[in-house]
Order: sequence, then structure tokens, then C-alpha cells
Amino acid sequence: MDAISSESRASHRSHPLDRSRGWVRAKLFQHPAWAVAAVLLIAFNLRPAITSVALFLTDIRRDLGLSALEISGLTMAPVICLGAFGPVAPALARRLGVEVVLLASLLALAIGCIVRSFGAAPLFLGTVIIGASMCLLGVLTPVIVKRDFPRHIGLMMGLYTMLICLGPAVATATAVPMRHALGDSWESVLLFWCLPALVGAIVFLPQLLRKATTNGTAEAHVISVLRDPLAWQVTGYFGLISSLAYAVFSWGPSMLQARGLDPTASGVVVSISYIAQMVTGLLAPVIAGRQRDQRLIIVIAVAMTAAGLLGFIFAPVWSLSFVSVVLGLGQGAAFGVGLLLFVLRAGDSHAAAKLSALAQSIGYVVGGVIGPFAVGLIYAWAGSWPAVGVFSTAVGLASLIFGLGAGRDRTLSVR
Repeated sequence: MDAISSESRASHRSHPLDRSRGWVRAKLFQHPAWAVAAVLLIAFNLRPAITSVALFLTDIRRDLGLSALEISGLTMAPVICLGAFGPVAPALARRLGVEVVLLASLLALAIGCIVRSFGAAPLFLGTVIIGASMCLLGVLTPVIVKRDFPRHIGLMMGLYTMLICLGPAVATATAVPMRHALGDSWESVLLFWCLPALVGAIVFLPQLLRKATTNGTAEAHVISVLRDPLAWQVTGYFGLISSLAYAVFSWGPSMLQARGLDPTASGVVVSISYIAQMVTGLLAPVIAGRQRDQRLIIVIAVAMTAAGLLGFIFAPVWSLSFVSVVLGLGQGAAFGVGLLLFVLRAGDSHAAAKLSALAQSIGYVVGGVIGPFAVGLIYAWAGSWPAVGVFSTAVGLASLIFGLGAGRDRTLSVR
């Protein structure tokens, strides 16, 4: 009887109509367009939940009774998490599968946005959840790009970088108007950013149907690259460039408000920078990927970044929109090339995974300390932004030194 039942079930499963439906589902849900949309939505979600906080730091400090040190810690926490949870990503991907980890991270990002809108302690807890989720998304999404788009890595990484830049632009430009529309509640604005993460999770669901594996990438242990100077040059460049980017994310609006701009105007000016980043974020990886040596584009990108940061503090108020464009073009190129170096400086995909794990784990921790946290403390100590300008110039020079080493036509000697 059991055998007959088994045969009946097998016959039912192999019915032509069922096979047809299975074929349709496979073609529909495994179409490459889903993978493209998933990558772009992940990229869009990698920054807004962080940058949306920047315009409300004064209100958050007042309403929740936070100290200057606590505010600096709040701005630093997500960036530190972007690096601190990096080593966990390969192990989770190996155990659960990269698609499962990415989907869970998108859902956790949404949960973090919800949690942090309910008071001081939940604010810090939700921020940590957001930072950890973004870390896993940032480390593992290139696995999808490399696996599904091996012939279009430059273009996909350019689009990926562009959407990373688009997210902060939208978040910053809409933060204050959205607050007015939501009953003058900054908590509601922070809560809103759970929605794009949920949309990303829904679009990502078809990726779970894919049977591709990520063996090799998941075994990206950092230890074998620690003795290679080139790995540290790439890491130093990426970390210092990231520190300047996150300093702008966290303190850019405050810098501009100190120049006399109101919150809405400061948000618009900073969003101009993020929009400009989209241009070079797309083009710089494509151009740099065609060159054997990336030092020239690194010099130009770092110089424009430093000029833009100094302009925020010292340039005439009427020119701040132009300064924001310069800053955005520089930061978009610097960050896009930084991501591309993970691939260009590695001899193979295994080495690329190792370099990416090292650079993102250490680079984002360094970026969080040297960027938002240090800038906040320096401003609290000096009471003015010119001291921050001197500090930013020093960081820019250091990133240039590392970048000149990382940009040479060499590859890692990973064992």
C-alpha cells in the first residue's frame, strides 16, 4: 500500500501540468533581472538608516538628554559595526548560505529601524542592529555580483556604488520635509526607513530558489594576507577614505548649519554631494578598471574630497552648493575605486575575498573612530569647525599616501 501511495505521489509530481508550472516558476523567479534588482536594492539600503540621523542630532541630544560623548558614540557605532561584524559574514554564509544571510540581514535592518525609535536605550540597540546588518550586506553582496555577473563586474560594481550614493541623497534631502509631514517627529522619520529594507527583502526572496554555492568565498580567512604590505595599503586607503565619508554623513549638516544654513537648506546641500557621488561612483570604477595603474585617479579623488571638506568650513556661503558637488565627485570616485581595488589587487577570487574581509573589517572600524567619533570630540573640545578642517586635511594626506601604494599595478602574494 505504501509503495502504491509512493508511486501515486510520484506520478502526481511528474504530471505535465506540474512540470510546466515548475518550469514557469523557475524561469520567472530565477531570471537575472531579480538578481540585478536585489543587488541594487541592497545597495540603496546600505546608508539611509545611518545618514537620516545626522540632521536630527541636536534634537536627539535635547529630547533624550544625551551628552556630547554619547552623541559621538551614536554616530560612531554603526560604522564600527560595519567592520566589527565582517569576520562573521563568511562563517554564516558557509553555514547557512549567502542568500539566507542576506535576506535575514535585510529583515534585521528593518527591525533595527523600528527598535531605535522608542527611546534612548532602544536608539543605541537599534543602531547596533542596523550597523551589523549593513556589515553583512556589504561583505556578502559582492559575492552575488561575482557569481551572477562574472562578465559585467565593473558595470555592476559601478551601479552598486551609485545606488549606495543614491540612498543617502534621498534620505538627507527628504528628512526634514518628511519630519514635517509626520507630525514633527524625528522618531517617525527614523522608523520610515524600515520600509525600503522590507521591499528589498521581498525582492530578494527569489534568490533563495537559486542553487549556486559560494564555496571558496565563504572561506575568506584574513590571516594569510596580514603579512603583505599591499593588503595593508589597500586597507589603509579604504579605511581613511571611509572615515571622511562617514564624517560627512554624521556631521556635514552640522557644519553647514554653523555657516548659517537652516536644517532644510543644509540637508539639500549635503544631498547635492550624495547625488554627485552617484556620477563618479558609477564612472570611476569603470574607468579605473580599464587602467593597470590607478594612482592618478586616486590623487584626483582624494584632492577633490579634501577640497570639498575644507570648503564646507571655509568657502563663502554662496558657493556651498558648488563645493558640495566637488566633495561628492571626489568621494564617489574615492569610494568606488576603493571597492574596485579589492578585485584588482587580488590574483584570484579567493585572494579577493581575503582582501575584502580584511579591508572592510578593519577599514570600517578605523573609519568609525577617525571619522564621526574623532570629529565629534574635536568639535566638542575646540568649539569650532576649523580645527576639524585641519584634522580632515591630515586624514586626507594619510589616505593619499596609502592610496599611492594601493594604486600601483601589483597583486597580492597570498599563500
